[in-house]
Order: sequence, then structure tokens, then C-alpha cells
Amino acid sequence: MSMRARRPPLDLRELQCVREIAREGSIHAAARTLGGKQSALSRSLRLLEERLGVQLFRRTSSGTKLTPAGTMFLRDATELLDKTTALYERTRRWSHGDNGVVSVGLQGSLPPGRVSDMLEPYRLTEPEISFAWQDATRNDLLQALKDGTIDLAVMTLPLPDAGVASIPFWSDRIVAVMSVEHPMAQSGTVSWAELHGATFLIGKDETGEELFTLLTRKMRQAGFVPTTRQEAVRSLRVVALAANGSSIVLLPDTWRAFLPSSIRERIAVVEVIDGDGFSHFAYGAAWLRETCPPAVRKVIRFLEQQAAAF
Repeated sequence: MSMRARRPPLDLRELQCVREIAREGSIHAAARTLGGKQSALSRSLRLLEERLGVQLFRRTSSGTKLTPAGTMFLRDATELLDKTTALYERTRRWSHGDNGVVSVGLQGSLPPGRVSDMLEPYRLTEPEISFAWQDATRNDLLQALKDGTIDLAVMTLPLPDAGVASIPFWSDRIVAVMSVEHPMAQSGTVSWAELHGATFLIGKDETGEELFTLLTRKMRQAGFVPTTRQEAVRSLRVVALAANGSSIVLLPDTWRAFLPSSIRERIAVVEVIDGDGFSHFAYGAAWLRETCPPAVRKVIRFLEQQAAAF
């Protein structure tokens, strides 16, 4: 059996009337402050007291004074009115993008800490905005955007879905990492064609999958099929295997900073020439085109400015 929602026994207007009568000390003065008629305010107070079954004010020749019950009522009514005002202001600020929670999804191949570092100044200047973080694969992030479980995703571009808007932030060059004893270690730069005889180690994670896709596409464009071996470790750990052997690992350049010094000392980093430039991953923000809250749009603009400054 369904139950109809009961109407609240008090409304905010009644609470405001009690507060103004107490402040002004008379019904006449309170009515003037509220912009109403004294007779209407007097009637409203009488009906409220009848419903409550208690007298809130004592009427005297000099005005009105709170009874003990009225003092207790006013204390709680004031708290409710203040909370209502705060609720209104918080919600209004949310609608303008000045308040709220922004849920950010991060793709696994992002440099660790990059996005949170970029947003740290925003968190300090906009303390009413908080962030909820989620790591996921590229496909899962796209689905989460469509489902509305995240507001914003930072991932590799371009995107396959026309319903998801995006904006580029930065790009990260892809370098070839190998042992310092590798024959190509002193080359400085190599082309994809020059790497055709190498064995590439691929990590077992999404970054490894993206690097494998990139490697396969570039090598085929050069007329070769790459020799690869997938390892049962994450892409960053694969570098240690390359440091101890003759294989090559592809890695986003900024990831080198997260390698321990004992590994960095034993590897050489070679730039991979791609036509007139270098191969790279492009990163940017993605959001659902039709349902982007104001707070998210402000964060996107800030990230764009930060990316330009990095």
C-alpha cells in the first residue's frame, strides 16, 4: 500500500515570522519589516500557536515577549532558517560551478601525479570544489562518462565517440629504452625501420597494450612486423628486464622520472624518429558533450591553462 507524503507541519514563512516578531518586539514592527499587514501576521501567529498548543509570545502593552516555550522554539527555528539559507547558497554556488564534487577518471598510462599536481592550485583557490578520483582503462572511462558515474576523464586522444567532447592538454614523447650495452645505446635517435630487428618487451597492462598498438602501426608503416614478447608485469617494471638484457622497451618519456636510480644508471634512452618529428601519446580531457556541469567546465578551463604553462 502506497503512502502519501505528509505535508511538513511548519513552513519557513512561519519560522521567519516568529523570528521577526522576537527581533522587533512587536507584531506591528515585524509586519512592517516583512512587508505585510499586522492583522495577517497576528492571525498567522495565532493559528501557529493553536496548532502547537502552546503560547510563544506574551502580549503586553509595550509589545510582545517570548515565553519559555517561545524561546526554545525561536532557538531551533533560527537554526533551521540559517541552515536553509546555507543550503540555498550552496546549491546556487553549485549551479554556477563554485561548489560541488567533480569526479575525475584517470587512464592508466598517465604519468603518475601529473593531473593531481595540475589541480592543486585550483583546490587551494576554490576550496568549495572537491575531487573524487578513479583509475580505469580507456574503454571503461568512456563508458563511465556515458553512464554519468564520472564527470571528467583524462586519457589518450583522439577519441572514437562523437558524443564525447575532448580537448588536448599535452603530449608525451615515446622513447626506446635499452641496456647501456645495447648496440644502439649510443645512437641518440633511431627510425622505426632501424628497430626492425629488435625484440620489444611489452608490459601486461593498458599502457603495454597502447604501446603495442603504436609499435605495430609504426613498424608496419615502415614495412616491417615487430618482434614482441609480453611479460607478466606492468610496463614500468619491464624496463628493469630491458636493463639486464638485449631487448628494447618503449616508454612515455615522462615515466623515466619514476624509475629508481639503480635502473636509470643501467639504461640508455633513444629518441624514435617518426617522419619529421617524434612518436608520442597525446593526452587531454574528455567529457559528455550534452551534460557537462558548470563546475566541470571551470575545471577543464583551468586544466587547459595549466597544461599550457607546464
